Parts: sequence; C-alpha cells; structure tokens
Amino acid sequence: MGRPARVIALALVGLLIAACGGAGPSSQDRLANGTLIVGLSQEPAIMNPWVSEGNLQATHSLTLPVLYPLWRLTPEFEYEPLLLDGEPEVTEDPFTVTYRLKEEATWSDGVPITAEDIRFTLETCLNEDFAIAVRAGCEKVDMEASEVVDDKTFRMVFTEPYAPWRSLFSNAAGSILPAHVLEGEDFDDVWDDGLTVASGPYEFESWNRGQQMTLTRNENFWGEETPGFDRVVLRFIEDSTVQVQALRGREIDMLSSQPQIDLVDQVGGLDGVEHEVVAGGVWEFFEFNHGVETLEHDFVREAIAMGIDRNQLTDVLIGQMNPDAEPLQSLVYVNSQPEYEPAFDRWEFDPEGARTLLEDNGCVQGDDGIYSCDGVRLSVDYAYTSGNELRELQFVIIQSYMKDIGIELNSQTQDAATFFGDLWPSGVDGAWELFNQAWLNTADPNPSLGFWECEGSMNFRSYCNEEVDELIAASRTELDPARRAELLHEADDLMAADLPALPLYQSPVFLAWSSQVVGPQTNPTDWGPFWNIEEWGPR
Repeated sequence: MGRPARVIALALVGLLIAACGGAGPSSQDRLANGTLIVGLSQEPAIMNPWVSEGNLQATHSLTLPVLYPLWRLTPEFEYEPLLLDGEPEVTEDPFTVTYRLKEEATWSDGVPITAEDIRFTLETCLNEDFAIAVRAGCEKVDMEASEVVDDKTFRMVFTEPYAPWRSLFSNAAGSILPAHVLEGEDFDDVWDDGLTVASGPYEFESWNRGQQMTLTRNENFWGEETPGFDRVVLRFIEDSTVQVQALRGREIDMLSSQPQIDLVDQVGGLDGVEHEVVAGGVWEFFEFNHGVETLEHDFVREAIAMGIDRNQLTDVLIGQMNPDAEPLQSLVYVNSQPEYEPAFDRWEFDPEGARTLLEDNGCVQGDDGIYSCDGVRLSVDYAYTSGNELRELQFVIIQSYMKDIGIELNSQTQDAATFFGDLWPSGVDGAWELFNQAWLNTADPNPSLGFWECEGSMNFRSYCNEEVDELIAASRTELDPARRAELLHEADDLMAADLPALPLYQSPVFLAWSSQVVGPQTNPTDWGPFWNIEEWGPR
C-alpha cells in the first residue's frame, strides 16, 4: 500500500470515532412554545447579502427567510414565482420582461411592496459607489427605457437579449430592497448588523456575534402559509463533533451542515431525529492564485492537478454518503445537470508525469524532496475553514499527494467569517495561494460565472483569459439553450487548460431535524434549508 493510501487509512481511523453520551432533555416543550433552534456551520461577516464584504454562502441562507427576491428555487432547480403574481410577460425587440407583483405583498412595517422597490433595487445594484457582490444582469437593463407601469407592475427593458434573466432576482443577492427604508442610506453599512424590515415570513430580531442570531415571526406576512414558529434561533456551530452533540442533547432541533465523514452515520443513529442526504448543487474545489510566485507558472498548476487522485479522494470523502459520487470535471455545471460535460477529465492521476513535468521545466529537487523552480521552493499554503472534519481530512490527503510529487503543502485555516469576509477577497494581494471552498450552483450557471471573468465580482485569484470572457458574454445573449450550453462548454475547456481552479466533487447536501418538527425538506440550490420555512411547525 502506497503512502497516500496509508495516510488516508490512518486519517479515517482517527476521524471515524463515534461520539458517545445519552440523549438530553426533550425539546418538545420548547417547540410547543413556539421556539425552534437551528444549528448552522457558518456565520456571515455582515447581514447585507448584496455587498461583497459578507460571506455570501452564509448570508444567502440566513437572509432568505427575511428578505425575498422575485423568485425562489425549488429542490428540483425550478423557478417558482414568490413576490410575483404568476409568470412575467416576455417580449423581444427589444428584449423586455414585465413583472407583476402580488397585490397582497407588503413589508413587515405594513408598507406595500411596489414596482418602485424593483426600480430602487436595480439602481442600487448599478450604483458603483456601493460594494455590490453580484451585479450580473443589472448592467444589461436599460434604466431609461424601463418604467414603473403602476404600483404593482414594472417593465424591465434590456439593452440586449439576456438568457439568464430569471436568475437576476432569484436568490438573496438579488432580493428586492425596501426603497422607503434605504433611499439615501449608505448601502455598504446600513445592514452590517441586521435587516431593518422584512418581506418574508420572519423578521430579524438580534445577533449575538459568534454565537447566534434570532428571527421572529413577521406578523404582517402576506403569504398563504402562517409560519409555525414564533421564534427561530440560528446557532452557529462550526465544529462538526459539537454539532452532533448538540443534536443528541436536544440543544438544537435542526442541523444544516456540510456532510462530514461520520456525521451522517452518527445522526442516523439518533432516536427521534430525521435526516436527508441528497446530491446537490454544492461543489467542492480549490482555486489557484495566479498572482503569487509559486503558482504563476502553468507547469506548477498542472503538476498539482496531475498529482491528485480525485477518484480516490471522492470515494474516501463522499462514497460512504453517496456511493454513486464521481469526481466533478467542470467549473460551469455539476454532475447532476443535463448540460454537464467533463472538461477537466484531462487531468488524470499521474504522479510520475507530474514530477517529470517539473523537472522538464528546470525544477530541482532538494535534499528534503521538495522541488525549487527558478530559485522558488514549491512550498504552498492551502487555505480552508477551521473546524470542518471533511476539509481537514481532505487537506491531509492532498498534502500527502503533494509530498509524493515534491511539493510542500501548508495548512492555512481561519473561522468561516474571517475566511470569506477577509481572507478570500485579499487573494488579489497574495493573502492565499490555494483556497479550498464549496459553492452552490443554481438552475442557471450565470451567477457563478463571475468567478472566472477577468473583472468578475468574485475573481480574487488574478486570473484572466479574454477568450473565456467573450464566451461567457456570448452565453448571456444566446436565448437558444443548446447553443448557450455549447458556448459555456468551450469556456470550460479553456479553463481546464488554464486551471484557475480544480473541481473536486459534487457534495451531498445534509439536513437533520427533530421528529417533533414538520415541514423541513432538503434543497440543494443556493436557497438552502430555509426555502420553505413558512411551512415548518411543531408536530
């Protein structure tokens, strides 16, 4: 058995230790009294889901019960009208979408949600004075031609055909904003600590940073369902072992977390707890920072890609939870989407070829087995979130693969809020070299394409390929779905050659909840576990 396999086996032995202890007091009384406690593995840096300083993944899931976009995504990756009164009217020449809001839709302070709010939301998205995280689509709207037709109707005229128009207002970074509350405010700062008004079933009440956030029922919620809980407490628990202990001890009633090696098995053995594991839109990958000395050479990035056995990595980390899991071979689509094509399968596991590639490019192996290239020792920092057992094991395995090909890999960990709020955006300044994270695909890939564009809102890795930019831009105006997928496949092929990132696998989505709670359903889209929170209640 080779050394990587031995390291994997030892790591598994160390991590697959079932937690012990008996069940704590029942949470039935707490639930019956109207309070639900949910354990979450991530905390945002700020609450405003539109601005770039926040942790987008955490902020998305936390704000959607409070702040609604026009659409929501169902577990089947289908767009469902939310604030909208049915499907919009779509016409061409010019490309126009006419939205009609539900008559009964109101803000939590009783003010109606109107077409003026859509206008204000678009103007905020386009305001370059604000640090908007995702502007995709907003810049395609002709604001002079667009108009408020009446209180509940907004006609949006685009400057050109825009294929992913439904994705423009389908997640938290696209929620409709309250003009009567935010007009004239500094949008970058106004929601750092909490949302001041709600359009969804719950309102923001308080945030004890590092510990928990509390939402209370919106008494002016206009939806068909009346929320079943008076209060939902979101407790931040990064460590997966502590998550299981909290669920076992009935300290929390529900858990949403990234699946870990033994997390699913442990939760499955708990009495009175239900859970679901489904293949989702979450995809695991690590990014290469093209702006740092160790990774600016193509051959170094290529050697790293060749040195990792992604089939074995997927089997070890995901196979126990999803036996059908395969390595992800795309930065555009996940395996479960019909448009998926394996662009990155060119990087087969070839450690000998990786070492040869380094030597053919003049790299010299030192006495410690680590190569130096042009006088630069291949010692690379690998950043990932702390307290995540799956990522910790993943690092150990990849570190072993890298040592086998003469590259030293160093652990660089941070808590989730610092990881996404401070470290990731600082990649443009060289704060990290390899950055391991997961992202969420939506029904349309467009929201994630900003990762790879030269001036993309989420490109912190100093990567730029103008041909990729052109293909992505063309995909946004191509209304034929088949041709649009072809354009994105071409872009994916180019990125597979450039290696701005290496996709690893499509993660399972995990949700567990007390059998005393009804309504939860796993949602693999970026709407996350709270997509139908208004339907939850005590049994």
